[in-house]
Amino acid sequence: MASIFWIIDFVIFGFFDASIQNIALLRVYFQYLEPMFNCLGLYGFVTISVNRCFAVVYPHKGFFKKLSWCFISAGISWMVAIILPIPIFVACYEAYIQGKLLRVNTWIGLYSFFIILILPAVIFTISNGIIYFTVRAFSRRVNTITENTSGNFSIECLSSRDIRLLKHIVFVFIIYMTGWSPAYIATAADATVDMPDWLLYLLILPAGVSFVILLVDLLWYNHEIRKYLKVKFFKWLHIQ
Repeated sequence: MASIFWIIDFVIFGFFDASIQNIALLRVYFQYLEPMFNCLGLYGFVTISVNRCFAVVYPHKGFFKKLSWCFISAGISWMVAIILPIPIFVACYEAYIQGKLLRVNTWIGLYSFFIILILPAVIFTISNGIIYFTVRAFSRRVNTITENTSGNFSIECLSSRDIRLLKHIVFVFIIYMTGWSPAYIATAADATVDMPDWLLYLLILPAGVSFVILLVDLLWYNHEIRKYLKVKFFKWLHIQ
């Protein structure tokens, strides 16, 4: 959905900017929709990370594996995406009513930087940190039990798994930060006001690339999702 929004945004303001009446009011709504759809995509990944955290910390809780929990998680991510950009819409609409430029308030860029980059990064880091330390603690318990029978081999195997998990967490975090940082650092620095549209979209391009990489990473490392999609794909092809 975020990709569809950016395509619509590019078409409207890239080709029909001069031909649309009351384009300033339309920009007010797009100033709200932009962070909303970005939040929807980003906090969707954050929700997945939090769900993984719950699944690791509470492996025997059946509630976190039910379909109802999936709907609750999706509803929470939608609520967050809708509520967080509301101050931006209010400020832009007030600026429009007063006949001022939409981006006169410098705090809008800082607020966008916070809700798009800082807040999800903090939640993402905390949830994945809990996952890592929980798995690490479990590995130590298993090491204590198996060291008398398996020797150093079991310890090395479990330690390698911990290292792979940590590397994967760091990889996802770097991709996430690298992709979304350019556009919103420029926004926080109030450098996008007089920026050409092509340069703005060029800054947004790494975010789209990182979004695709994270989606592929999610499908690649989540065996349950891969198995589910494989079954659905074969069923769609009528292959049993």
